[in-house]
Amino acid sequence: MARALCTRCGLHPNTCVCEVCEQVDNRHRVIILQHPSEVGHSKGTVRVLQQCLTRLEVLVGESPESFSGQGLERLLTETRSGLLFPCADSQPVESNAAGQIDQWLVLDGTWRKAAKILYLNPQLRQLPCFHFADPPASRYRIRKAPKAGQLSTAEAVAYLLTLTEPATDT
Repeated sequence: MARALCTRCGLHPNTCVCEVCEQVDNRHRVIILQHPSEVGHSKGTVRVLQQCLTRLEVLVGESPESFSGQGLERLLTETRSGLLFPCADSQPVESNAAGQIDQWLVLDGTWRKAAKILYLNPQLRQLPCFHFADPPASRYRIRKAPKAGQLSTAEAVAYLLTLTEPATDT
């Protein structure tokens, strides 16, 4: 007999959080570039974001070819984009420069896989990169972050919106 799964998120009822997810009407569009190995991962947090955020798109891939069929180039030319990823020349999200960003791209995968997405996609390296100056401690206990100050994708997006949209209740 098949296991009963939540019809919204696809998770087992013991791990489903749909009942506690409230819809957030975020101003900035958030685009998650998700590594293929994260799709369907039982410990992934993108499902939570999909239940909560009104302006969220998830594109799955690793290479430019995998993202091109999903409209990444069009999304990047529509408005001013910023990449949430700590690069050598990244600026703090808390800086004034983040106020110029209309949509945020966030990489979802292990740190190694996220870095590979960035490396393989030169159009992402053209974007202004941002990091958190003083991120909160992660409260996501299911997967352990390799270093202090590293957050799950859902935590990073929630904190990003807290900083860039203070009037939005995240």
